[in-house]
Amino acid sequence: MIVRAIDVGYGNTKFCYGKQENGVIRCGHFPSVATQLLKSEIGAGVMAKRDTVEVLSSDGTLYIVGVDAIDTLSGQDDAGRILGSDYINTPQHLAFFRGALHYLDEPDIDLLVTGLPVDYFSGYKDRMAATLKGLHVFPDDRTVNVKEVWVVPQPVGGFIDYTMSAKRFAELVDSKCLIIDIGWFTVDFLVCCGLKLEDNRCGSTAGGMSQILKNLAALVSQDIHEKFDNINQLDKGIRNGFQMRLYGKPYDFSHLMPKVSSQIQTTLRVVLNSVGSLQDIDLIVLVGGGAECFRPEIDKLFDPVERVVATEGIYANTRGFYRAGEERVKKYGR
Repeated sequence: MIVRAIDVGYGNTKFCYGKQENGVIRCGHFPSVATQLLKSEIGAGVMAKRDTVEVLSSDGTLYIVGVDAIDTLSGQDDAGRILGSDYINTPQHLAFFRGALHYLDEPDIDLLVTGLPVDYFSGYKDRMAATLKGLHVFPDDRTVNVKEVWVVPQPVGGFIDYTMSAKRFAELVDSKCLIIDIGWFTVDFLVCCGLKLEDNRCGSTAGGMSQILKNLAALVSQDIHEKFDNINQLDKGIRNGFQMRLYGKPYDFSHLMPKVSSQIQTTLRVVLNSVGSLQDIDLIVLVGGGAECFRPEIDKLFDPVERVVATEGIYANTRGFYRAGEERVKKYGR
């Protein structure tokens, strides 16, 4: 059976192709940016073509999405991104999902596992599954048939990925874990004992990476004494060890991170207030694309509980979705 995973986030859309022969799970992503019209390819026949795909959305609009879709926009602010609680009902959300289907390159998917933020899970999971299940038609008449959809809370994917990749699932099956997922728009969190959630200690809060990046851009402007507003470049730089290039030269902005620490702490205190005492927490797992950015403040506020950061945190939830799908198929056959 073909099992695949997709995580449509506010900042990036992640997808999982399956496993390589050596057992490594293959993942990819593209920015959650959709445009309706590309400028003419003035370099056609000479320059490399953009890595994008045309997809039809729920309202019949033709969107351009993909790895290079961000290049069709200004780097300023959250241009092209949809930030809001109604995100999953927008035409763009389905466009990103179909863009991920394009990269998965499978005409038939037996089980597609995806996720929702904690606060939206119970109210939207059935609707989302119904929207994603079935035949998806592309403008070039290609089709992808998604036979079954399984929607799970996003941070559950991160928990499953860490415990299985670190071979700690059996060890932690009776332990309480706090999973914190640093996303683009929200920070999601949940407490679980094994795979049993403690609903009253789970939730979402605003304060994700988009706000941090806006403030960092302002700090970079002060540092270089001219306006800088390319938050997409900053986003890539964070995943590159707080390194990017300006005017063709390396620029290390790690010295600016302490200046956004109070903003990060404010978000994390919301998480702490919702979770309550950490005395019964055995492990904290930090996932999401902003995991490394938040880690120093988590180390301060969540000590002395053991804390771990997922490898390539941007893909942690997606890898976990895939692992969960594989286990479901082994157990139930679907």
